[in-house]
Amino acid sequence: MKSNEATEAHPLSSNNIEQRIGTNDHSSNDRQNNSMEEGDGTKKPKSAGKDLMIWYANSLFANALSGGFAVLPAIALGGIFSKIGATSRSPQYGAMILLLGCYLSDFWICSYVPKCTFSSLLVLAAIDLIYSWFVLSFKKSATEWVVVPFIVVTSLSFGMLQSVGLGLAASTLVFVASFYRAGVVKFIANGLTIRSTIERNFEDTQWLYQHADLIQILVLQNYLFFGNANSCLKYIQTMFDDEAGYDPNLPPMPKYLILDLSIVTGIDTSAVDVLGEISSLCKEHKCNLILSGIPRVIKPALMTGGVKPSRTNQHICFCPDLDSALGRAEDELLKVVGHNEEKAAETGAQLRHQRKVSMVDHGLRHALSEIDTQHSISLGIHLQELEKHTTPIEINVGDKLNDTGNPESRSMPPGLYFVEAGLIRCEHDSSASLTRGTRQGSLFAAPHMTSSADSIGHVNARSATVGRTANLLKQNPQGAMLAQSAVFQLARIGPGWVIGSISEFTGQEIPGTYTALTPCRVHHLTFETIEELEVDNPVLILHLYKLLSHLSARRQEMTIGQLATMRSIFSSSAPSKPISRKKMKAINQNFTTHG
Repeated sequence: MKSNEATEAHPLSSNNIEQRIGTNDHSSNDRQNNSMEEGDGTKKPKSAGKDLMIWYANSLFANALSGGFAVLPAIALGGIFSKIGATSRSPQYGAMILLLGCYLSDFWICSYVPKCTFSSLLVLAAIDLIYSWFVLSFKKSATEWVVVPFIVVTSLSFGMLQSVGLGLAASTLVFVASFYRAGVVKFIANGLTIRSTIERNFEDTQWLYQHADLIQILVLQNYLFFGNANSCLKYIQTMFDDEAGYDPNLPPMPKYLILDLSIVTGIDTSAVDVLGEISSLCKEHKCNLILSGIPRVIKPALMTGGVKPSRTNQHICFCPDLDSALGRAEDELLKVVGHNEEKAAETGAQLRHQRKVSMVDHGLRHALSEIDTQHSISLGIHLQELEKHTTPIEINVGDKLNDTGNPESRSMPPGLYFVEAGLIRCEHDSSASLTRGTRQGSLFAAPHMTSSADSIGHVNARSATVGRTANLLKQNPQGAMLAQSAVFQLARIGPGWVIGSISEFTGQEIPGTYTALTPCRVHHLTFETIEELEVDNPVLILHLYKLLSHLSARRQEMTIGQLATMRSIFSSSAPSKPISRKKMKAINQNFTTHG
């Protein structure tokens, strides 16, 4: 009895430790069954709570070695330590040392910790979880917050594992709904609202102002699957709604449909099938389908699904970006519907006939008259004296000028070229810009990802390879380092244009390659002649510089307008629902009535 009394009174006894860590002591029989076992004729104490703590300590050791906090209980104090900034290595190693000391001392120090401490930690953990998942989540998004009480209710009704599965399903539905509301259409336009960056002559520009709505543009975004792709199909079907008779309030059926995929992140097979239906719909109504900016991850799926240019799909074509697609649609529209090349050839034939009949060449005067008409100025009359200082040049169809890669191409000597008749396509190399590429051979001057499936978290922003290539780029400030060089169309010029105005002010060679689309005639004024006239006839040269300054200012205005167009595309919000042709008819009728 004396020994038993001493054991119960001692604060480090097994029974006392067992009671202080929360062992059930309401029944003496349960206590005896849980704390005593018969050995070799004597009774030895055994603490189930201590064994549980030892096993828990082992798990916390593993947790600490992996970088976590070795605390008890870890759920509550882990979040608290993180909030107070104890995220460095010192608190973690300190927790390991403290836990090791408790482990080696058989956790006797825990006997002095009140039971309410552990229960308070559990209450604190509950409060922290409620605040994080109920209060903060509701402030961020009320829709996502609904998932939390849904998981709690299902956990109480069906069980923890079932609630986790149902919660995952509910979260997926919320994500899909939010993703669908974001919209797949980034921008809707037609040829009247946006134009390509290709500079054109006055007649072509005026014609496009009246008929460019035969071009329809859809800029798509996000991931394409059956749901959002099918909504695009329904909208495109409304483009070809046919009504009996001609109605001026009804927008015309498109001749060219541009789908820009440059900001599309991915596509599934069902969406490829929908694009195939869009292709068939365009083919049925004799509409050309242009796909622009196709990412590398999407192009194989389109090729496999049959959405590609071929003999059976001659109405489909691929373009590298939206601007080139829009420029191609405008060129073909002018050629097929507007017949601009035929008209330019007829005008050139008429001028040649007039020269033969009159025996007098006033071609430069005609070119200056076109400049005055197109730009609403009156400088041509002051520049007629240049006629005796210029040399007329005839250019046949298909001739290339200033093409360094073609040995049969004629070079363009420095000077000014006044276009009298014909159409000329001006092309430029993408390497002739201030934007230098990021790649030199197999080296990169900026961090890069090898494929679109890579994560940016695996990319090193300060690798030695990038540094070496960047130094090469710094050592060659004038050299172009392009991953790939491409030729793009800069302008389609005709009567009323002056070639070489930029090189006149910069002193450089005339940039770009010029190809005659029709028989052309230009008048060449050399820079040497201009320098001589600056001394002999400064008033004449002053009027010439005034003309060139006016043309440069107009070109700058066009560039600003083109930049504003591109900005409006990428800064616009996704429309909730496109407007069909029939609704556009009602809007036009209402506008006409109240206009």
